[in-house]
Amino acid sequence: MDKYPFPYNIRHKLSFFRDTFDMTIQNAHTLTVSWALSEETMQLAEAVLFESPQDMIKELRIVLKRKDIEAVRTIRTAYHKGEWTLGQAAGDAVYRAEYRIVNSMNVSLKLADTGDIYLAENGVSNLNSFQTQNADIRWEKQFSAYTCYGKGEEEQ
Repeated sequence: MDKYPFPYNIRHKLSFFRDTFDMTIQNAHTLTVSWALSEETMQLAEAVLFESPQDMIKELRIVLKRKDIEAVRTIRTAYHKGEWTLGQAAGDAVYRAEYRIVNSMNVSLKLADTGDIYLAENGVSNLNSFQTQNADIRWEKQFSAYTCYGKGEEEQ
């Protein structure tokens, strides 16, 4: 269940908090979403969703529209500010980013979003080919903590 973003029903389009949420195209196939949401914004989310922000799920979504196809890429984050870079984004498509917070009753509130950004034709046609560009993520850490392949990190 989605609710309307509270900047329209609580703040009435007043921007007295210093929130930023932007999506930029770095090159022909790379998108970067950067965000910084204030503590006051998170307190308003707590008032609307009746739950402490640290107990809620925070999601970043990139919505892609290409021809008649719409796809969504979602990651969860624990941070109020940060940056998410995606490579291999399909060209000839319109992208939009959203920051949502979801409470324990599965009520979703959109805290921030971007306008539509058009990414010109770039030779990438697969809509599912997003790749995270974070170089500090090791492939071993993507597996469950209960699964070990080869030597563990302590033994290396």
